[in-house]
Amino acid sequence: MWNKITSGMFSKLMSALQFYRNISIKKKLLLVLYIQILLPLIFIGFFSFKSSEEIITNKSISYSKDILSLIELRLQDTVRNLNIISQDLRSNENIYQALINDYNNNINKLNNYEVASQLNNVFLKAAITRNEIESICIVSNSKRFFTFDNNNDTDGSNIKSVVKQNYTQIRESVAASNGKAVWFFNSRNGMVQNAYLIRMIYHKDTYKEIGLLVVQINMEFLDSVLQGLESEVMQNTTILSSDNEVILYKNKAAMDKYEQVIKKIPYDKDSFVDKKNNIFVAYTTLSEPNWRIVTYIPLNQLYYDVGELRNRIIMLCVVSILILSIVSIFMSFDMIKPINQLVKAMKGMNIDNISDSYIEIERRDELGFLHKTFNNMTKEIDHLVTWIYREQITRKEAEIKALQSQINPHFLFNTLESINWMAQLNNVPEISETVSDLSTLMEASIGRDDRLITIEEEFIYIDKYIALLKRRFEDRLTLIKEVDPKVLYLKIPRLLIQPLIENAVYHGVESSRGKGIISLTARIKGELMVIEVIDNGNGISADDLIKLNKGLDMDNDTYFKSLSSKKNKSIGIDNVNRRIKLFYGEKYGIKIESKLNIYTKVSVTLPAQIYNKEGFYVQSTNN
Repeated sequence: MWNKITSGMFSKLMSALQFYRNISIKKKLLLVLYIQILLPLIFIGFFSFKSSEEIITNKSISYSKDILSLIELRLQDTVRNLNIISQDLRSNENIYQALINDYNNNINKLNNYEVASQLNNVFLKAAITRNEIESICIVSNSKRFFTFDNNNDTDGSNIKSVVKQNYTQIRESVAASNGKAVWFFNSRNGMVQNAYLIRMIYHKDTYKEIGLLVVQINMEFLDSVLQGLESEVMQNTTILSSDNEVILYKNKAAMDKYEQVIKKIPYDKDSFVDKKNNIFVAYTTLSEPNWRIVTYIPLNQLYYDVGELRNRIIMLCVVSILILSIVSIFMSFDMIKPINQLVKAMKGMNIDNISDSYIEIERRDELGFLHKTFNNMTKEIDHLVTWIYREQITRKEAEIKALQSQINPHFLFNTLESINWMAQLNNVPEISETVSDLSTLMEASIGRDDRLITIEEEFIYIDKYIALLKRRFEDRLTLIKEVDPKVLYLKIPRLLIQPLIENAVYHGVESSRGKGIISLTARIKGELMVIEVIDNGNGISADDLIKLNKGLDMDNDTYFKSLSSKKNKSIGIDNVNRRIKLFYGEKYGIKIESKLNIYTKVSVTLPAQIYNKEGFYVQSTNN
């Protein structure tokens, strides 16, 4: 598994390296410049952003702790003062006496008004002197209510209505507090409407419960705990009860938006970042009562300065890219353009226009040195090509002359042999016609005027040659021609096909006792002209056929080097094949097919074009 992963990574690395090698120098320079500038900018920007974010987070945590500590101190002072007020009220002699009388059933209708009036004075005095108090309520064991209420609401939220409605719950919570003050909240949809401090009042002698003291807290006074603590960092503060009821808050919209987040605070952290809701939260918990003070701020506000830094880094990158692009354009004109000129000159240089590849030198740096070196190299190549080209031409002409000189004596010998046969056997005037045909062929063989002739002219020579041969073979020799009219005006070297007919006669018809038939076809096949000479002679064995085709496939250099070691030098087909390759190129030439005692087919492949260009074919060695 590890080997596969390593192999895959290596393959990708090699592909990336190959891609880099294949792109242009201009793109390489741009890539290097961008990497050298943008990568440091990105790394510096990234680490600056993260460092700033961390610094701001740490400062926010420290600042939030300070704010939370201050709020905690204020709340503790407020709760302590409220505890003292409730303790004073619980110890008030008038309140205590009224509860004792009710406990002993000593309050009747006559003195009930007097007791209520006394207690009302006590409540009024306490409410006037302490801004923390909104309303006060005393409830005896017999559920007799003595109240002072500044809340004039008629919606059932006054202190007497709230206590009556929740009396059982309130009494149970106070009874379980072991004499401590208990907080009770009148809430709606998780939002505290009114807060109450409740204490149990006990009999001084028997320590039995004789009544309840309920003090409604002024919410505006409680809200003053959060006043004066606004800041850009910590502007949203909420105080939650032990039951996650919202007692106080600074920002209603923010509290509504993030209520579910601040009510599900993990108890193992005093601050954290909620990435899901993009908010920073810090909190602390009061020891008594068990309230939580939560302060929070959205990350987009907390990291506003960091965002500005990020935007500046992005702008810096954009400006850097623009500057780099301008620099790259300048470099493309100053450096890449001369390189492209050199590349273009090298691509356009060929054997016909070497001297035209000269580059103007306009600089003296390394690129100027390359241009100067290229110009010198061009001059040297032009000089060498001129001489070597001429040398090769001379060599080809000499080789062709050597080949042609082999054909003429061979052809002349066979023709004279035919005349000799006719002279011995017939002794008739037909010899004149034979000599006339022979002279025509001799003229074609040694002619110096046109180096190329049309297929039509070549076939006229073949007809003359067959006429000569028929005087020897009579009815034993038949020539069948199938010629596409399109090929008649295509030009080929003189006497290129005649040796193939001669070869078919002397190696096919002459060695056979039957009637000899030679087929001559010429047609266009794609971009090629194909000429085929087929005879019905004895054919060629498979081994000899392989050797013949192998020799025909040789390139010119190999062929001429092998001439000195050849014992049996072929005159006809071999020489024609070599002339074709020298004149048209290595990919053209002759191919032989044969079946023993059935047929032999010689196929000539030439380019199918009207060849007007003067060639290097030399017909004769006559001077």
